[in-house]
Amino acid sequence: MAELEFPKELAEKIREGQKHGVSEENMVKGVVSLGNLLEKFTKPDTSEEALMKSMWDNATNEEKYTIANLLVRIGKQNIH
Repeated sequence: MAELEFPKELAEKIREGQKHGVSEENMVKGVVSLGNLLEKFTKPDTSEEALMKSMWDNATNEEKYTIANLLVRIGKQNIH
């Protein structure tokens, strides 16, 4: 069930950010910062999370920004 809630939650956070004037660039920077923090302090609970952690661990900074941009784009697509 959580996988169905994530896109809605992401869209809500992006909507809140837009409402408060947060630029898309700053949202992406925030996603990268959060990803870097999670990489250091969390342990994956599922094989999907382990894959994402491995991808993040092996990604260059540019690739991390690409992942973050995609995440923000997906969130924006779920805003209704």
